[in-house]
Amino acid sequence: MQELGPTFVKLGQVLSIRPDVLPPVTMKELARLQDDIETFPTEEARRVIEKEMGKPVDEVFSSFGDEPIAAASLAQVYRATLRSTGQEVAVKVQRPGALSTVSKDLYVLRRLADVVQPLIRRFTADETDYIALTETFAEGLYTELDFRNEALNALRMEELLKEALEPAALEKVIIPTPLMEQTSRRVMLSEWVNGVKLSTLPPPEIKELISIGQEVFLTQLLDIGFFHGDPHPGNLLKVTEGPDEGKLCLLDFGLVAQVPRKDREIIISAVVHLGTQNWEALIADFQELGFLAPDTDKDALVPILQRVLRPYLKGGGAQAFKNANFQALTQDLLKVNMEVKFSIPPYVSLLARSVATLEGVALQGDKEYQIVAMAYPFVIRRLLKNDSRLSFAALRELLYDPVTRRMRPQRLATMLQASLGVVADADSRSGFIDFDSVPKDSAPAKEVLQFLLSPNASKLRPLLNAELSYGLDLVLRRTARRVRSNLRDLLAPRVPVLGIRLPQPPVPPLFIPVPKDLEASGPEAFRHGVDILSSEEVFEAIFPELSTSEDVDFDTFNEAARSVLEVDELPEASPQAILAALRSVAQGQDTAAAELGEAVRQALSTQESRSALTNEVVFAITQELLRTWRARLAARVPNVNAAERRSPQPA
Repeated sequence: MQELGPTFVKLGQVLSIRPDVLPPVTMKELARLQDDIETFPTEEARRVIEKEMGKPVDEVFSSFGDEPIAAASLAQVYRATLRSTGQEVAVKVQRPGALSTVSKDLYVLRRLADVVQPLIRRFTADETDYIALTETFAEGLYTELDFRNEALNALRMEELLKEALEPAALEKVIIPTPLMEQTSRRVMLSEWVNGVKLSTLPPPEIKELISIGQEVFLTQLLDIGFFHGDPHPGNLLKVTEGPDEGKLCLLDFGLVAQVPRKDREIIISAVVHLGTQNWEALIADFQELGFLAPDTDKDALVPILQRVLRPYLKGGGAQAFKNANFQALTQDLLKVNMEVKFSIPPYVSLLARSVATLEGVALQGDKEYQIVAMAYPFVIRRLLKNDSRLSFAALRELLYDPVTRRMRPQRLATMLQASLGVVADADSRSGFIDFDSVPKDSAPAKEVLQFLLSPNASKLRPLLNAELSYGLDLVLRRTARRVRSNLRDLLAPRVPVLGIRLPQPPVPPLFIPVPKDLEASGPEAFRHGVDILSSEEVFEAIFPELSTSEDVDFDTFNEAARSVLEVDELPEASPQAILAALRSVAQGQDTAAAELGEAVRQALSTQESRSALTNEVVFAITQELLRTWRARLAARVPNVNAAERRSPQPA
């Protein structure tokens, strides 16, 4: 590998951390490529420094290591102290002749791509542009050979992560600051960090720090679209000394890549579809990403994806295939390659390498690491924050039943728990999130409520407000009918002493003037005149009896709300709130809506959460309830020209 040059050294570095691909003996040998690569003489390194800086090494540094502390495929690193400031620095020196060696390799690879690509396209359906991939790889290598690019990438990454990372994660990661004034094409200086490679740590420490690395990588990939293309163990350290002790240190930003915003949104959608095993939607995502042709036969591809992807998603990487039918799997893979047209966008090669490398490190800490399930909390949080049409469609698909078109409360609860890092998984090693299962350990209700009312859930609240208004409508209807029944029972005449109830005499009807334009409020509501309805007609229009399916929905809503708010029973609406609803709907008045809003707040609030409920949420739910009730009443008002009245607007 070393003799074949930098390209094969980098390949060996990736394979050295894949316990799911290679046996331990081979991994141990290839692990030497991480930082035990054959070094070049220090005298040559000093000559490179003097040529780049135009000064003798001893004029620049008060101390300079006799031997490199690490060697990589393109460079090696020394520990030194600046004479001018006394600062300890890492000095990265490029290998002599690296430019010519890489150029020869890339020339051969480019010529090989010219020969191989027509053959592949002739005998398979693979439409991958291998020439473009080679050129992208070449561009990346040439960029790595200019250390000024690496220094600028490090500064840019540090700035972007400060803006995008959650504060808790930001406090646990550092990037050594490069010294731009002392950095040239072949020599780079950065602040010194004392640390040890992540892969040399005990499994529990790897597991703890890899979760931070995963958060950082997903932020790079899905939030900022600018990601580290080479996160091998030599570039992931645990800081062992100084004020940053215990943090994850990211090194070497020579190889980075960018993901277009549209592709980032599709990747989020694809992860959701992969986790819910929606294979048809996943194929559509692959088509949007350019992996599959628009005319791909979805029916033929679905069983192939199920066979190929399901075993891998069970965790443990390729090791999970040990229980699979290898013959069938090989046939499916061959079928994919021979019959399904697919291609790979150029940046995906770097992305695949980064994911494989990160997973490989994680597998050393946890042999059953599940990269899809572990990424789900992050993806769900980004799904809730993303305001794109694609993300909103994925959110609706995740939450709503396609038959009833109602939100599934259990999925909502599981999704909220997942966004807070608590995953419900019926099979602890399935690799998928079971959105219809209850987590064994759940986040506190107060934390869930705070999340719902935070900016992170801003895209979820319109959907949630509509469902809350539907649930509260069921609560108010059931309460109103119970109150009316109790009042009738209370007003029934009794025989003194014996307490015997007599038949209730008929109650004289009470007639209410109802504006024909129930969409407007105030004087505008009466511009088309009024209709006279009995109080019973108004009541039955606004508070009809619950149907069988609505009874089921009521129980589901009641259970979900009590679980979120951590109360035994939801408060019932008061008679005053019911009268306020009748007045605000029947008379087209918004003055009584404030009373209804307070009833909504009372129904949704506990003592702890009352102050957290924003006026925005209460107002939205109240207005949705009024729209629903006015639409029902409008259907009962006779002799009204439908063309004169605006149709109710959906939430």
